[in-house]
Amino acid sequence: MSVDVEIYMTGIIKFFRQNPKDLLSLVPKDKEEEFYSKIRQTAFENFENGKEITLTQLQLLEICKELNTVKKIETIAPFFETKFGKICLN
Repeated sequence: MSVDVEIYMTGIIKFFRQNPKDLLSLVPKDKEEEFYSKIRQTAFENFENGKEITLTQLQLLEICKELNTVKKIETIAPFFETKFGKICLN
């Protein structure tokens, strides 16, 4: 891991610890560690690709979008259609 990435992360974490309302405006409190992890991962990818370590606005928005998106849980309907008509799993 790059020292520059860790210095960047220290600044990010310090900012959000001092400004918790700003963090909560981006992600839920229970996803705080995942948020930091994704920022660290993206910053390191930027470093490896020879780009600026600091995240772009678009990169930060993508992380927030990913963490705030509710994953759809597939449910099984109690009724389903067969060649014999509807069948209930009850």
